[in-house]
Amino acid sequence: MENIFLPVDIPNHVIRPIIYRIITKQHNLLLTTTGLQTLAYIIGNRAIGEEWRTTKLNQTKKIIDSIAREWIGRNYGKKFEDKDIIISIYKDLYETKNSLDLSNKENLELSGMDVEPGNSTSVQDVGNDEAFEEDQVNISMDVEQEQSIIKNYHNFIKFSSFDELPSLNYDYHQKSFTLKGSAFADMEHKHRNIINPLKKPQTLINRIELIKSKHIKNSDSEVKFNPIKDLLGRNEEVFTICGIIRKNFRNEWVLEDPSGTVKLNLDNTEYSHNDYYLISGEVLILKGIYFTIGEVFHVKYIHFPNNEPRPVTISKRLNKMDYLGINNEQKYVLNEDFFLKLEDINLKLKKNWIAFLGGDMFLDDQKVLDGIDKVLETFQSDTLAMPRFIVFQGSFVSKSLKVDIMSNSENVYKNYSENFNSLFGIINKYQALLNSKTQFIFVPGENDPWFGSDDVYPKSGIPDFFIKNHNFPNVLKNCHFKSNPVKLIYLNQEIVIVNNKYYNQFINNDLENDVENSTDKEVDILDQMENKKKEKYKVVKTLISQQHLFFHKNIINWNFDHFLQLNPLPTSIVLVDTSASSYNTTFNGVQAVNTGKFISNSEASLCGWWEYAPCLRKYFWKELKL
Repeated sequence: MENIFLPVDIPNHVIRPIIYRIITKQHNLLLTTTGLQTLAYIIGNRAIGEEWRTTKLNQTKKIIDSIAREWIGRNYGKKFEDKDIIISIYKDLYETKNSLDLSNKENLELSGMDVEPGNSTSVQDVGNDEAFEEDQVNISMDVEQEQSIIKNYHNFIKFSSFDELPSLNYDYHQKSFTLKGSAFADMEHKHRNIINPLKKPQTLINRIELIKSKHIKNSDSEVKFNPIKDLLGRNEEVFTICGIIRKNFRNEWVLEDPSGTVKLNLDNTEYSHNDYYLISGEVLILKGIYFTIGEVFHVKYIHFPNNEPRPVTISKRLNKMDYLGINNEQKYVLNEDFFLKLEDINLKLKKNWIAFLGGDMFLDDQKVLDGIDKVLETFQSDTLAMPRFIVFQGSFVSKSLKVDIMSNSENVYKNYSENFNSLFGIINKYQALLNSKTQFIFVPGENDPWFGSDDVYPKSGIPDFFIKNHNFPNVLKNCHFKSNPVKLIYLNQEIVIVNNKYYNQFINNDLENDVENSTDKEVDILDQMENKKKEKYKVVKTLISQQHLFFHKNIINWNFDHFLQLNPLPTSIVLVDTSASSYNTTFNGVQAVNTGKFISNSEASLCGWWEYAPCLRKYFWKELKL
């Protein structure tokens, strides 16, 4: 297979941590800006290309290390800065005939990593994932700690429900995050399904202030927000305000911030209606003119807040906080070295992959059970790479089922339990999956049984008494019933899985249904089709801009609101939105995919799922005809 070199311009600040560790920490040279720029140019445009920090990270480090060693060997001094000398060293080491042959050989070997998971014709037999070879260039960290990370890397791969993670909250008075232990372990949250409405006001204030802080720090120009209380009495003045948009008891649109509320006139408003939905509950930035007559703020422009990249939030705001609960015994320092070592491990686990099945897996529908049977057969036939996790997505029953102690519908609950017994019987047929320790994760949907209100998030996992008394204990030990949403912590990646019909909810509640937008014009049929195609991508943009999974819900479990926030932004989001078809997109550095339904409504009856390869950070869409 011919290796294709794709050059890339690498920003200095992106590659600097790796170069600094090798040049300065390991070889005790003084790294200058010129030296940094030259090495970034060599790695991006001559040696490695766009895969410099993914599948070819080790090769990147080896090249930097060899150049540093040669610099020292030729006695060029302590200051690593001469561009011509650095390029000359690289040419001598890698652009002679022998070195080029060796480099091409390495590239050919590494190119085999970029393969789709779950396909025995493409997955390479690259050796035992449990055995790690030491790189020629090690990350600068304590040797004992490094060995501990390698030995215990399984501890950094887990699915966590909302009550299993620390409580990360923003305090706008301190302008910083605070971290508590597991929220459920706290006596204050002993009853995890009881809603505490007293926490709502402060939670919303903190949310507004955090979004304002991020927007200001990530804006190109200076931004100043006016508190709503400052508008009173100031007729026909221009203001920029930020707050939560909603409807009042008169069905009028208002904006609310910590200082007050103002009525809005949206008749002549301009905003990016092709990129975002305008939904009640959003934090928005409005610019317009206030009129004392009627005390109305006439909105001219609506802006969605700027977010900040995941690495910035982690490094600048969280300050090594263990917000994912991966350092419970305080063994490690959660600095950049730690996460780079996890990435090294990730690149070695080439056989690991995860299957995210489509939603609405109604176990009372024989067609769904047949589809599951066929998909599991496909997974087991791939003997080179069994999935590490298979994620089953609810609802697991076609009609809504709510746990009600006053109900006499015992047969309904019994049937629900028996449906899982049927599923476990199917899984039990595939002993190769069970023997490979594949784990089965279950994320509930809106029809599955809850304690409390059906529409309050986050939702607990399916109660134990529905699944504990079954005939397949060997299957059950590999099954995990998690909350909705749930987080997958995979080494240095954070993946959020959430089951909700966003597309329908956002379409039905979009402000465009109430407001005649000034940008609305007659468009031809092709433009209409293109706009419709973009609608589902707007869901992802809207969620990420709001940094919250359920900002549009009036009532949530406020004790666990932190789990619904996207702070920091995750590595990727898996939506189980059965009101839309499958799709994938990227926004603000976050990959997002939607599974759609497990079985489509088309006559073809296709089973659909996403396969995720963590070492490549890529999703692959798969379909199977029943």
